[in-house]
Amino acid sequence: MIERLLIQNFLRFEHLEIEFDSEMNILVGDNDTGKSTIMSALEMALTGRLGGRTLDGERSPHWFTKSVSEAWIMAIQKRSDTPPPVILIEAYFRDSGMLVALKGKNNSLHLDVPGIRLEVQLDPAFAVEYAAYVTEPEKVTSIPIEFFRVDRHDFAGEDVSRARPVVTAALIDASTLRLQSGTDYYLRKSISDHLDLEARAKLSLAFRNHKEALVQDPAFVAANDSIKVERTTLSKKSLTLSSDASAKSSWESGLVPHLDSIPFDLVGQGEQSAFKILLALEKDGTDRHVVMVEEPENHLSHSNLSKLISRIRERSSGQQVFLTTHSSFVLNKLGIDKLRLLSESGQLTLGSLPNDTKKYFAKLAGYDTLRMVLAKSVVLVEGPSDELIVQKAYHQKHGRLPIEDGIDVLSVQALAFKRFLELGKALSLKIAVVTDLDDDVSDAKARKRFEQFEVSQRVKGFVGNVADGRTLEPQLVSSAGRAALNTVFGWNTITDDELVDKMTASKTEAALRIFEHASDITMPEYINDAIKFVE
Repeated sequence: MIERLLIQNFLRFEHLEIEFDSEMNILVGDNDTGKSTIMSALEMALTGRLGGRTLDGERSPHWFTKSVSEAWIMAIQKRSDTPPPVILIEAYFRDSGMLVALKGKNNSLHLDVPGIRLEVQLDPAFAVEYAAYVTEPEKVTSIPIEFFRVDRHDFAGEDVSRARPVVTAALIDASTLRLQSGTDYYLRKSISDHLDLEARAKLSLAFRNHKEALVQDPAFVAANDSIKVERTTLSKKSLTLSSDASAKSSWESGLVPHLDSIPFDLVGQGEQSAFKILLALEKDGTDRHVVMVEEPENHLSHSNLSKLISRIRERSSGQQVFLTTHSSFVLNKLGIDKLRLLSESGQLTLGSLPNDTKKYFAKLAGYDTLRMVLAKSVVLVEGPSDELIVQKAYHQKHGRLPIEDGIDVLSVQALAFKRFLELGKALSLKIAVVTDLDDDVSDAKARKRFEQFEVSQRVKGFVGNVADGRTLEPQLVSSAGRAALNTVFGWNTITDDELVDKMTASKTEAALRIFEHASDITMPEYINDAIKFVE
């Protein structure tokens, strides 16, 4: 369906061109990287609405990118003859027979393909008012959006603002559940779309007949008999009460959806958001083409989120889904290869990820892959004790935790190292791998776990000196010394072997006490080397 989206001067982006998967697109990124901007742009181009409301009523000078707005204001204040800025959003569709009516070259890339072009630009009808506004540059503090208009045309050049949409779309924002204005528009529309023309006509007639019959109720008759005695209008007309039979009071807005006899807005928020998502996906792909979902994990328990994701996978066939998330579980279950990562430096996809790694994360969806996806660099360790010691070593060196510098320390089971290294390779991340030794003779066996990834110069494995012991605990005793560690633990061990045994018997607790201890200790050299590598 949507093959490419182009955005200029809108919210987060001065310029963005992003390509999409034909079925599932999972938008991921740190805060303020543009996920919601992309969803808003898609909604505006496809539906002529924003948050379920008409664009004319939602126009704002803040639609314009801050840098573009500031540059225009500065130019005006310098009395430069600068034209007003323009917002451009273009949705490019894959060529198909059903979209031939939208096909043409009315787009900035001059491609002969189907699509929709939305522009927010100065309305010629307000050219005089705009000219008068900029003649007093000292008073110009924002773009006069009141003088602008929103135009939506297909790539054939035809106005689509009032035409029946060829491509239909629904947006469900599970993060806010704007019941009174935003997503309830799509709820009503989804319900309506599930009825054929005959059913809608009969329902509308029955609803209107019911309202008209209501005025014959004795309570209505008695009330009107009382009211019409007072003739306060100039022409002595009678005032009475009646029901509204106009189009604005249609059955869509007059009837309230119920779930098991409970009004929809009174059921749990998780149930509301899940129902809206599934209802939007339930229509055949020939009727509902694009479904956009903001953060489906909101308001749902883990078990219900698992059910929802399974149903999204089942029902999305024939439709194109755009989804934002902060959940690794959602990303892993729906397919990590469907990710569209947004960052300050641009976009990234994981199409090159090996199939067995995609399947691994889909089956074992509990892995926190999003932490790796969003990190600047990563230290992979084998367990929570290693994770705590690496964090302590970093804090000793910098006075802050690694995550504050965008460096994440991930505890990964040994069998998952390869999967995370494949993911890191696809993300072009710098990764330090900290592992135990596998034998007392050499480090060769331990290094074989990740040596195939070291050729990229962005991955490097780190293990301790063989002479200092196979695991973290003897390595710590060797570097920090028994006296310092006895002080940390409040112990009085006599030999190094006794200290190692006590630390090994409670590995995580020992590491936690080292992490929380106020004083520094001398860390094993391989831990410091790993930190230096990812810095």
